[in-house]
Amino acid sequence: MISALSWMPRGKAKAVPEKYEPTEEELEEMRMQAEEIAKTNTPATEGSEDEWEDMSEDEEENAGAAAGKKASKAASAAKKAAGNKDDLSQYNLDDYDDEPSGVEGVLGSAGLAVFRSNDEDPYITLPDADDDSENDEETIIRPTDALILACHSEEDGHTLDVYVYDDEEGSLFVHHDLMLNAFPLCVTWMDTARTNGAPGSFAAIGTMDTEIEVWDLDCIDSMVPVQVLGGEDHDAAESAVKSKGKKKKKKKTKVLKEGSHKEAVLGLSWNQMQRHVLASASADKTVKIWDVPRASCLHTLTHHTDKVQALQWHPTEAAVLLTGSFDRNASVLDVRAAAADWKAAAKWEVSNDIESVMWDPHNQHQFLVSTETGTVTCHDARQQGQAPLFTIGAHSEACTGISISPVVPGLLATASLDKTVKLWDIRNNEAEYITSRGMDVGQVFTVAFCGDQASAYTLAVGGKDAQVAVWDVVSSAGVRARFPTGRRDEEFVEEELQMEKMTISRPGRDSDDESTDEEEAIVQEAERQAAGGGGGGAGKKSKLKQKPKLKTKR
Repeated sequence: MISALSWMPRGKAKAVPEKYEPTEEELEEMRMQAEEIAKTNTPATEGSEDEWEDMSEDEEENAGAAAGKKASKAASAAKKAAGNKDDLSQYNLDDYDDEPSGVEGVLGSAGLAVFRSNDEDPYITLPDADDDSENDEETIIRPTDALILACHSEEDGHTLDVYVYDDEEGSLFVHHDLMLNAFPLCVTWMDTARTNGAPGSFAAIGTMDTEIEVWDLDCIDSMVPVQVLGGEDHDAAESAVKSKGKKKKKKKTKVLKEGSHKEAVLGLSWNQMQRHVLASASADKTVKIWDVPRASCLHTLTHHTDKVQALQWHPTEAAVLLTGSFDRNASVLDVRAAAADWKAAAKWEVSNDIESVMWDPHNQHQFLVSTETGTVTCHDARQQGQAPLFTIGAHSEACTGISISPVVPGLLATASLDKTVKLWDIRNNEAEYITSRGMDVGQVFTVAFCGDQASAYTLAVGGKDAQVAVWDVVSSAGVRARFPTGRRDEEFVEEELQMEKMTISRPGRDSDDESTDEEEAIVQEAERQAAGGGGGGAGKKSKLKQKPKLKTKR
């Protein structure tokens, strides 16, 4: 599934991401973590220190008696084996491990030859440069490329997929991905994470565990995050184990870092004015404010009484935060005041559990809330506890995501478990329905408009079927009629038909691989009907990685 996604601003990524090379310290840390995981996954055995606590005197006597019986059995078995030694003498087992001298293996007496590069190896006829030159252009991230960060989960693991979307070609493909340590639930892009304050490109990811991982997006195949906020304190757990004496079996408990969430992290929001600050929402009913470069928790807010599902910083007020909870309350608060007194948070009660919240980027006093029953309400932050300005019965099932275009005032998209995405015009404090579309991603979990002027009408969607889809909503006649798109209806007559029948890439193959007969027939029919008109974009010929059914819709 695609559990969450986020657009990355254009021009912020390195043209050619660096290849990750772990330092000696990182290798040692990874080795220690692997050993810790191995210990955790190993079944408890008699005498295991990790799974025992203090014994009583009676328990010590019983354990001693059991150990004596076990030793007696071992001695008896050894004696029996010694008596049968002559039967095994024909196999010369005493000298079994001795290497015979003067024997040449299949590689000869010189052993395995190692060359510094393929150019020096006489058995490799193609130089390294030839192998990579064909893909050099395709690996470059251009300043005009729009990037999408998507949390992708399958049965065999979890990844953060970095998609490249090309407006001109209409192509969507995975440029690279990062292996994650836990099930991802939310993601946000940020530009500050390192202790030296150097700007970069990072993804903060909230997981099913109690930690938040911050990954460097300019580094391919990275094995460890740049920062980890909260989560398990392995050093403290190891110290606690070593400090114990004689033990008996008990269930091992996690030792969490100071300030850590105690349950899953459900929502994240980066503060674009205080760029080192990140806010997180959790199933432990709290909201935390983090200093990311220092990996420290600045404030813990307890103004909700149930799981906190979503949150967002105000676009122009650095200290103002919007939160939404399963306690059926949306809240607006100044984190500086609420950290000292949770009652300082203003609240608006809604009819059902909250799924998502969002400030209107074009109206600093208004925010929207979506619920598990599919309704969307708009509220005025100056009117605490008052009735909503308007209510939309948007979907028949939970409205899992809402997004207002940061560039186009009043253009709202809503996503739902009913497998549809709907567009609305919410100007003038009222909502007018524009259009809806099934995105072919199953139940829709996440939706987001691109924040760049060049892609103001581009919408990204993710869902249950592990697919990411991109919809250029200008293709809707209703959108063109209401908003200044600068596009004419004639441009979309043939393009809509073609894009309905084509996918940019197919599962398990590159776009220049041979198609099945059925797929080829669909493409040929679309090309025939689009002949002489403005056809849709074609997919890029080469992709670094393939993911199932990456689609664009126009």
